[in-house]
Amino acid sequence: PVIARQGDYPDGLLMVRAGFARQTVKHGNGTKTINYLGAGNNFGLHPLYNAWKNPGAEDLALGSGLSALGYVDVVRVPASVLAEYVFPNIEQPVNTIVAASQKTVAEDALLEWAVDERFINGRQTMVIDLNSCVRCDDCVRACANSHDGNPRFRRHGKIVDNWMVANACMHCADPVCMIGCPTGAIHRSMSGGMVVINDDTCIGCGTCANSCPYENISLVQIADKQGMPVVDEATHRPIMKATKCDLCSDQLGGPACVRACPHDALKRVDFREFAH
Repeated sequence: PVIARQGDYPDGLLMVRAGFARQTVKHGNGTKTINYLGAGNNFGLHPLYNAWKNPGAEDLALGSGLSALGYVDVVRVPASVLAEYVFPNIEQPVNTIVAASQKTVAEDALLEWAVDERFINGRQTMVIDLNSCVRCDDCVRACANSHDGNPRFRRHGKIVDNWMVANACMHCADPVCMIGCPTGAIHRSMSGGMVVINDDTCIGCGTCANSCPYENISLVQIADKQGMPVVDEATHRPIMKATKCDLCSDQLGGPACVRACPHDALKRVDFREFAH
């Protein structure tokens, strides 16, 4: 969705609270991406300041457009508020403020790839440096040992350069997996904001697994203390539960996979910060 069009005259400063937006300029018959804006970035400051400083000047329209990447939360600060309270108190060039707020990443292939693959939504993305990884699978074994023999991720995924984004829950900024859960079993934790699943209320319907666009949620059979599958008394079928990475939230040391890697090849990162 378009937030602001190139050539329009701004009536307020746009500030991104959450999510991501693409800043573009017209290029031939299409557009060219010149920047990505995330939480804390602003859009439209330069023309608004010029309009305040030079009331009779021409060509004060937006020099670029802005469009949302998925869900984005934007706050608009009216130009009148800026003119009364902000602009009179600016002590440094506006160009310096804009440069500090935004980083041009038009040629950043890694971030372009992250946006195209929608990994930019991840807040705890599992990234593996393939130049350091020796494929020992210590990370997978550590995960399985911490979760009743069921590893919560798969050590494979999409690759760019020497980086692999493994199939592990990214604890997204916009977790669509939570939509439609009939019992509310999948939810954000009160501490830390991780996306977690309550095993006691999960009914194994698979709604969350089907909703996850990254295929990072699986349905597994539940086993008893003897390792035997637990079956439903009515249907005599194995009881299934949704499972995914929970960042080892019950362990003080953090994710077991990260701690187990002997070569520090595995990291959990906010992908937008990683791409920068």
